[in-house]
Amino acid sequence: MSKGAAGERGDRLRGKWGWLVLVPLLVLAARVQAQAPVDSSTVNATLHPSVGEGSQRITSLQVTVQIPAEAVAAGAPLIRMPLVLSNVRTAATSLHDLGVRDDDGPLPLTHDDDKSGQKAYRHWKAARAVHGPLKLSYRVDIANEANPLGAAPPFELRSEGGSFSGLTGSFLLLPDGNRKYRLKLRWDLANLGGEPLGVSTLGLGDQLSAAMQPEQLESIFLMGGQLGHEPARPAADGFFSAWQGTPPFDARALMQWTHRLYNSYLKFFDARNVPYSVYLRRNPINPGGGVEVANSFVGTFDEHTSVDAFKMTLAHEMVHTFVGALDAKDELAASWFSEGLAVYYERLLPMRAGLVTREAYLRDLNVTAARYYTDVLNTTPNDRIAERFWPDTRVRVLPYDRGALYFAQVNAAVRSASKGKRSLDDLVLALLQHRATGQSLTESDWVASVTRELGVRGKQQFEDMMSGRLIVLRTDAFGPCFRRVTLPLRRYQLGFTPDVLVEPARIVRGLIPDSTAAQAGIRNGDEILEPVPQDGIQADQHARLQLKIRRAGQVMDISYLPRGEVVDAYQWVESTRPDCDM
Repeated sequence: MSKGAAGERGDRLRGKWGWLVLVPLLVLAARVQAQAPVDSSTVNATLHPSVGEGSQRITSLQVTVQIPAEAVAAGAPLIRMPLVLSNVRTAATSLHDLGVRDDDGPLPLTHDDDKSGQKAYRHWKAARAVHGPLKLSYRVDIANEANPLGAAPPFELRSEGGSFSGLTGSFLLLPDGNRKYRLKLRWDLANLGGEPLGVSTLGLGDQLSAAMQPEQLESIFLMGGQLGHEPARPAADGFFSAWQGTPPFDARALMQWTHRLYNSYLKFFDARNVPYSVYLRRNPINPGGGVEVANSFVGTFDEHTSVDAFKMTLAHEMVHTFVGALDAKDELAASWFSEGLAVYYERLLPMRAGLVTREAYLRDLNVTAARYYTDVLNTTPNDRIAERFWPDTRVRVLPYDRGALYFAQVNAAVRSASKGKRSLDDLVLALLQHRATGQSLTESDWVASVTRELGVRGKQQFEDMMSGRLIVLRTDAFGPCFRRVTLPLRRYQLGFTPDVLVEPARIVRGLIPDSTAAQAGIRNGDEILEPVPQDGIQADQHARLQLKIRRAGQVMDISYLPRGEVVDAYQWVESTRPDCDM
């Protein structure tokens, strides 16, 4: 998860594919191989983007899919697509001109939608028995509209500057079921002119995935068209980056910095054969963040994105690739581990590598501390995180902020108990070695590790964190270079029921009298017309919230500072101790 859905830290999606062999760009650019016969385990998908008349913007994507033959009775589930994927509305209800054929000719379909469940799908069913392989064709429009459901990872199809990108799960029809398939991804970019390139988390150009269930095949990110990329040729260490459009910063220089950071991570984690790619694209909601997808990072920007802040986002997401997540059924409930470690190391490892300054480290640390100590919901137990993660930004940031401060607490305790000979690094690297042997990595493994290291105290600190008890760090928790101070800061206060912002019709209710929202003129019953990012604003004491509302047929813009009461909050400043040593 990245800084996009939680401050500049947002949610993430993990996959399990390695980076396939990289071959020279000149060979792969925009070339489409001849259609191979459909074998018994391969789904073939060909992507053909279309440019709007009189413009260079890609406005639609023609998709053809070939699915191996399988005996399917009339009325049985045939193909499917998620309706909503990680809070992103997919093309399931808006795709056009769907045509399906088998050996008997055109195949009429019906469809129905799941009414409930953690992940609802639209299921297409055959009106008659199916004979032979399926051939599907349909069109998906790329409108570049803001996600109507609000804060979400950058998974929807989006185009800019003669290129497009998106996650397969947001637009690709796949077999309905759990049988494993390989996905052959093909690019048909010849009509774009120039030297277009197709890349994905599978690799550069046409690629074939490992065999996996359709739900896993939904988690491939791709980008195609007129792309910027760095390096000019694929690096021997497996690093690659691409971007669409024109970022407000020097993308090539930033990706060169990211490449150096990647090499420092390889050394710290003692890793081999860990390929990594970065994709950059514009995002109207929570820019400056992104999402991890299969040993890759999809980063987002707008015209105001700061390079310095974005470096922390890149560092955060790269930690995910090397650390991964706990093996748990409920990923959000276990995100204190993955997101907490990512925030903890996002500033520490770049500073150790000399890639960010001590001042930048301190700024990032204080963003975390300020947001945590001013959060009115910072005592929410961990087992309540999942249910309120998307509706309430104050809950959504807790795995990041509380998790990072918990790991700082553990690090300080380990260093103190060992008289500086050991640190959190030793615990984390040992657990990663444990997982490298093929064993699972669970919450119980972490508890056992910290208990061995710190005894009963270690277990108690963990249980306190999980129960929501406030984490109070000692003044030298971040080493002798920094000391703790107390500053008056204001709590984040939206001013009305936060669930409003993730509902299909964003109608204000629960307005808090005398809140800054009310003082600015917001009223119960106002309709908020555009999605509203909050996570980054919550992290900035001076950031204003901009709302476009409709009231009695009139549209107006309202801006206000979403802050409430003043509370004492811990921050850290540089110390003058002579033994300062990180």
